[in-house]
Amino acid sequence: MKLLLLIRKLVLRLTHPHRFSSDAYIKHLRASGCSIDEGTYFFNPIDTQIDVSRPYLLKIGKYCKITSGVHILTHDYSTSVIRMKYGKILNTAKQTIIGDNVFIGIRSIIMPGVTIGDNVIIGSGSIVTRDVPDNVVVGGNPAKIIMSTDEYKEKREGRMLEEAVLYAQNIKENKGKTPTIGEMGDFYPLYFAGSIDELNRLGFNIRCNGDNINQFNESIKNNAPQFNSFEDFLKYSLGSEKTKM
Repeated sequence: MKLLLLIRKLVLRLTHPHRFSSDAYIKHLRASGCSIDEGTYFFNPIDTQIDVSRPYLLKIGKYCKITSGVHILTHDYSTSVIRMKYGKILNTAKQTIIGDNVFIGIRSIIMPGVTIGDNVIIGSGSIVTRDVPDNVVVGGNPAKIIMSTDEYKEKREGRMLEEAVLYAQNIKENKGKTPTIGEMGDFYPLYFAGSIDELNRLGFNIRCNGDNINQFNESIKNNAPQFNSFEDFLKYSLGSEKTKM
């Protein structure tokens, strides 16, 4: 399996030299003239379209997470219709700016001339046609403000335990055994506080793509879990008898 993964990575590097990794893609975009700050991460560069026809008009801030199928534009070729109909050449060029700590969901489109503020979550499949202020969650076509990031934080805090319990029960039902910390994935804040290294040793390989690793580590270290241990979480989720292997 590891050999197949290695071969796949090698083929990808040979066939897509500018898109085989986030670092390679960012290096290519910067060389083209785009401004991309530290910590930003492209989860699937091959399936991402960044408009480099006006590269100096694109600015992406720090620690942004850009997921699969995202399109970010700085110009619009629809004026070709005007040229064909009226014989007028009316090209476009608009500055597109994305702030710091922005998450752009799968297959979203950022239209030319849009400015997105800091600490923004853009829902999957959104088409962003207007400026977005700081500290909000937006979604839809055209994208509209759904809630503030404060409200989103409270929403996630209210639902995380319920979703973790459901997930643990589904693993138990489908695999016929008690889930491990690794299998439970990102639900670790419910029962763990420590360091990234400690969490890795317990079986969950945490990745900090698009995050400040020092700040991430501090968040885990200062976490206040709801349960004293992973075992206590399993007892709550599955019942003391059901946690036995």
